[in-house]
Amino acid sequence: MFDYIKGTLAEKNVGTAVVEASGVGYLLIIPLSTYEKLPAINHDVKLFTHHYVREDMQRLYGFFSKQEREIFEQLIGISKIGPKTAISILSGVSPADLISCVNKSDATRLRKIPGVGDKTAQRLVMELKGKLGVSGVIDGPAAQYTPGMASANPRSEAFDAMITLGYVEKHVQSALVRVESVIAADAPAEEWIKKALQVI
Repeated sequence: MFDYIKGTLAEKNVGTAVVEASGVGYLLIIPLSTYEKLPAINHDVKLFTHHYVREDMQRLYGFFSKQEREIFEQLIGISKIGPKTAISILSGVSPADLISCVNKSDATRLRKIPGVGDKTAQRLVMELKGKLGVSGVIDGPAAQYTPGMASANPRSEAFDAMITLGYVEKHVQSALVRVESVIAADAPAEEWIKKALQVI
């Protein structure tokens, strides 16, 4: 129904963004991979969309790239994987890493993602192998991230964001402790999150 929405970024949170276009504010559910590429509030943004419709609900999902959207649509086409799990997968692993894991038949990293587990990870590898990244082309160079106002406590913001994404509190705490020794003191929350996801 909608291919993309282009307008002003009115609000952004881990998991959601509001884009104002022609006087209408569109609430979009987004993965972490999209959140970390969003510009500052009140800047122009373009998000590719997927309109999800069920008898009891309608939701609009937003993605920074067409590739993210295509992977999302491949994921929700797999039995027992709904939009919530698909968003969690795209939040727990980058599109490039997902393609690599699938094509190498390596489910190790995938099973660590909240809501996935061993059986689902194996099913992802089996059903997506050969369907993702066949051309070997990833969507262009990484989009430039333009941070908004820095958080007063990026570590706490990262902790809250990862809990929102479904990670277990003690695992998040442990990961952030490990990250503390290798991250710059003034690093933004997005950098904390990315490094924590690598070691959780």
